[in-house]
Amino acid sequence: MMKIKIKTSNKIAFSLPVPYSILKAASSILASKKFRNQMHKWANQDLEHKHIPDALFNTLLNKKLMNEIIRELGKHKGTVLVDVRLNDGTEVLVKL
Repeated sequence: MMKIKIKTSNKIAFSLPVPYSILKAASSILASKKFRNQMHKWANQDLEHKHIPDALFNTLLNKKLMNEIIRELGKHKGTVLVDVRLNDGTEVLVKL
């Protein structure tokens, strides 16, 4: 389970646990053909001459690759992915 902890500068803190099943469901949505086509359309919307190739989205949003990454993340429990402290006192921690 991935744990996201956010603490704001005015002492408000909350924690958000994200199960790996939610991550797998989100990766299925991201890897769907309809979503990839929409991402390709949005990416090339404002470009006049240089177009981003569709193969880039097919490579980055590969369902098998995403599931393999999520499976490997589950094997490394306790690893801190993000630990950020801003000047205004806001803290964000993402931990496996």
